[in-house]
Amino acid sequence: LITDIRMPKMDGLALFRRCRERHPELPVILITAFGRIEDAVEAMRGGAFDYISKPFDEGELLRVVGNAVATSEAVDREGASAPAEEWFGMVGGSPAWLDVRKVIEKAAASPFAVLITGETGTGKELVARAIHRISVRRDGPFLKINGAAIPPTLWEAEMFGYEKGAFTGAVQSKPGRFELADGGTFFLDEVGEVPLAVQGKLLRVLEDGEFERVGGVKTLTADVRLICASNRDLKRDTERGRFREDLYYRVSGIPIHLPPLRDRREDLVPLAEFFLARTCRNLGVGRKTLSDGTAEVLDRYTWPGNIRELENAVARAVALSDEDTLTPADLCLGLAQPEAPVSPADIEGERFHESVREHKRAVIRRAIAKAGGSKSRAAEILGLSPTYLSRLLRVLGVEGKGNGA
Repeated sequence: LITDIRMPKMDGLALFRRCRERHPELPVILITAFGRIEDAVEAMRGGAFDYISKPFDEGELLRVVGNAVATSEAVDREGASAPAEEWFGMVGGSPAWLDVRKVIEKAAASPFAVLITGETGTGKELVARAIHRISVRRDGPFLKINGAAIPPTLWEAEMFGYEKGAFTGAVQSKPGRFELADGGTFFLDEVGEVPLAVQGKLLRVLEDGEFERVGGVKTLTADVRLICASNRDLKRDTERGRFREDLYYRVSGIPIHLPPLRDRREDLVPLAEFFLARTCRNLGVGRKTLSDGTAEVLDRYTWPGNIRELENAVARAVALSDEDTLTPADLCLGLAQPEAPVSPADIEGERFHESVREHKRAVIRRAIAKAGGSKSRAAEILGLSPTYLSRLLRVLGVEGKGNGA
């Protein structure tokens, strides 16, 4: 949601507050005049994603919107109806998950920095939010930033803010994430993407709580609890000179490693049922269930995309199926994975591979039909990027109607 603060009948701040009440997961970007920057900053402390000062150029707007899309979070699950195992939007009763939960609770009770590691799609942001919500900082702001979405030249400005005139386009001063997160928690996803030139300044904030805005001379302070996440081996990065060793030991005060979904087999069905109930609720459709044979299929699959892949598979099945009971075929497992090349040894199984490809064609055609011919909407239904769907259309020889609008 992008809204101006000053509007007739209802101002942007009132709209923001109402939006937070009804759709807490929706990123809100505020547009403000110079005289009302304080209002925008206060709104960010209350959960707004970012703000843009007038006048602004198209590039700045696209950058902020891009960051919002890249870091868009899942729906806040607290208070929602779900299985009893749900805990801050996370579900599970396996030994692997229960061990992680114990560490999360201990980390929340401490003041130290936390480093969350694990494969993509294992739920690192949900863990960071859980730590914040059960810590003494729960009433403070929770700010986040996705390192993979920030160009190297903008890191310092995003983290520490900038003064008017600090660089081309800096028409007004703007606080950074640390300044806005004062008294709360700052979640830095993909910390391994922080440029070496900025890592020293990040270390200073962690050690002394001090920093300067870009183009500024005044030393500012911030009381912030930092939670970092990475799917890379930061220890190896330190050995290769890509990540400062002293910073590594600072950010990894309490390490939390999230196991891949393939190591949480006992949690597969509870997670699938949780996503199924939530998706039906969000889409306003009747209750759906999983067929008897689904559990076995879920257990056989390797889940390279982890929990995120399971969530997308269930959501896709709900959107495409008209039946009350979802079968393994409805889940279309592996649809988001590239087609593996067929070796000569697979010739005997060529009929099987063609059956798989035909199933994928049928699923894609149903999605495009459901989307009224819009390939971009079909990609959203399938949980794929538009670029990857276009590649699938070419590889599978599917004629997609529409121009992607």
